[in-house]
Amino acid sequence: MADLTDTIEALIAERGLQPGARLPAERALAAELNVSRPTLREAIRHLASRGRLVSRRGGGTYVAAPADAPLAQALGPLAAEAAGEPGYWHDVMEIRKSLDADMAFHAALRAGPQDKANLQAALENVISAGATDAATQAKADSAFHMAVAEASHNAVMRQVMAGLFDLLRHSISRSLEKLYLIASTAQALDDQHRAIAAAIIAGRPEEARKAALLHLEFVEETLREIEDDAARRRRSSRVALRQQEKELTP
Repeated sequence: MADLTDTIEALIAERGLQPGARLPAERALAAELNVSRPTLREAIRHLASRGRLVSRRGGGTYVAAPADAPLAQALGPLAAEAAGEPGYWHDVMEIRKSLDADMAFHAALRAGPQDKANLQAALENVISAGATDAATQAKADSAFHMAVAEASHNAVMRQVMAGLFDLLRHSISRSLEKLYLIASTAQALDDQHRAIAAAIIAGRPEEARKAALLHLEFVEETLREIEDDAARRRRSSRVALRQQEKELTP
């Protein structure tokens, strides 16, 4: 799913499609991208949830204008603040723990056959991404959680979740990359994603809520350990540098 949404984004850029421009008809676009129409629809819904596209019933799909993505606009100005404030990611994770838990709960109640198929595909992608680079793994992880958001059938949750992913990337991009490079952590993340997907697909909302919360608590604790270790290394380097300067001083 992440690759297809990236392909559509690239198509928009290559053709210079501006806000309000209409994408090719679904049949033609699916043929051009060599994907099935249901797969294309899912990618379009994902991009719509991020405020990138807007679908109009009976009228096609269009590149979203700023007015079509009010929640994205509301979260957008926070990106600069997130990039400049080291502890900002704690605020993001705090709200994500509540949002992800509720999102998984509703997904378990509302997911239809296509939602479950999309979630299973996203799960397989995030697990198989373990052998790739950190950036690809991060995209697959985001796509999995967006599949949960789609399955919740709550448009507001989808939009807010997309914005929170962007804020998290702005605030701790390097730490997020390191998260996927720790072998033991990667295995734990795979197991947690499996638990979330299994509970949703089986229609067990309370189990899904608990699995999502445990996952976010694990991610939060691991990120905190990564940042603490980085801070410890910086302190050690400063002490060593001062010692070297002292030894070189006549």
